Amino acid sequence: MGRLMIVALCVSMSAGHVMADTDAVANAQTLCRAIDTTISLSPCTYSEEAKTVTVSVGTQGGDARELCQTIESSLMEKHIFFDGDPWKLNLKSSASGDNTIASCDLPQTPH
Repeated sequence: MGRLMIVALCVSMSAGHVMADTDAVANAQTLCRAIDTTISLSPCTYSEEAKTVTVSVGTQGGDARELCQTIESSLMEKHIFFDGDPWKLNLKSSASGDNTIASCDLPQTPH
């Protein structure tokens, strides 16, 4: 994954989210908007019921894990937290038969 794309994602999340919020669905929407304009190969989806945000990326294994961690860190830096039950970010790849190739926890509201 190009460093430029990761920087673009971080800037996009920053521009689209002025104030810290803990509403999980609103934050999933914000994350999807940022991802859709930068790295996603198909529209980002989220499920309030499953507590997941799913993204299709053009990376593999180690790069996908690094991207997952970078997104998680960026959300924390911007004070974007997911309140309530834990949410997960799932990265999928068409090269892997649309299977999840990396998964990480989205930041929970600090207590």
